[in-house]
Amino acid sequence: MKPILPLMAFMLLWQPCSILAQSSNNAPTSTESRDYTFNVSANRLWTDTALDLHSGDRVHITGAVMACEGPVPGEKLHLILPTAPAGALIAKLNLEEPPVNASPDLDAPIVAPSHLYLGVNGWHCHGQIPVKVQVECSKPCKTPPQK
Repeated sequence: MKPILPLMAFMLLWQPCSILAQSSNNAPTSTESRDYTFNVSANRLWTDTALDLHSGDRVHITGAVMACEGPVPGEKLHLILPTAPAGALIAKLNLEEPPVNASPDLDAPIVAPSHLYLGVNGWHCHGQIPVKVQVECSKPCKTPPQK
């Protein structure tokens, strides 16, 4: 009976190791991501990035705040997003949706099919904001059409 005891001990120790090895092989695969750059002009209300986003994606946007003339009385009344500073980079996930502040950066999960637009929260702003966008795709990333 003594030879069975080491065998049983080995089986007890081996069983949890095989379970752990199996569960670690089931870890989720890494997501694919794509990087894009844009120059968002203060002269345009919205810049269409041509990026379609899908449920489960995640978008990271990085952009600065540009200098604008002002401040003048009532300036906040003329801003697209009065809660953000003048000259801030703003983003929309659909033209019908309200904008969000993307300066200095924005990290947002995509919960419904979307299309990314970028703009400058400005009144009397001039120039462009260089913007970096990274999309972590839940499905294989598609390259947007060239404009």
